[in-house]
Amino acid sequence: MITSLEARRGRQMAMLAAITTVASFFIGAILIGPEFVGYSEQWGPINNVLGFFQGIGHIFAIGLCMKLFGADDKVDLRIFSTIVLIAATMQLTYSLSPTFTANSVFKTEFNSDQVTGMAGTINSVIFVLYGIWAWILTNSDSSNLLPSWASLAGKGAGTLIIVAQALSLFGLIPGNLWAPIFILGGVILWPVFMIGISNAFGNNA
Repeated sequence: MITSLEARRGRQMAMLAAITTVASFFIGAILIGPEFVGYSEQWGPINNVLGFFQGIGHIFAIGLCMKLFGADDKVDLRIFSTIVLIAATMQLTYSLSPTFTANSVFKTEFNSDQVTGMAGTINSVIFVLYGIWAWILTNSDSSNLLPSWASLAGKGAGTLIIVAQALSLFGLIPGNLWAPIFILGGVILWPVFMIGISNAFGNNA
């Protein structure tokens, strides 16, 4: 049984994950621009800080979802939530690394552009894990805690992420399709899914 405090924290953190996801996209796609490669000295620090709080939001939301959705009795949800918690923690630990590297007073082996690139390659696998988790969570919602629109958004985001990354693994997605796929899956459906999770927590606060 989830406590009122845990439910309130889950509601807040799921909403934090949704807001920072959209804000991060706005900075990356609009202020920095999709044609820019590497670390932006102007917007990179702000984007890295957003990524840090985005990671915190996801970690709290995922961890508390295990309790809200009864993961103790659902082996797939319990194990995969643990996997995604580890993945989200990895994102959190390197979220500030490019800015730390850019402003380091010590000589570094990698520059901030390289650190940004390394973080991006790891994200490709982590996105797949998020997509699978969204599917497992929505399918584990036997008590209909999620609003129907949130469940559809979660399944839609999960499907789009998994299919897109699977095709990308073998170089089967043209470059001009990445922007609409990213916007639909990562900037619309995923935040909507997280808002739905926030609502589910709110109903139990």
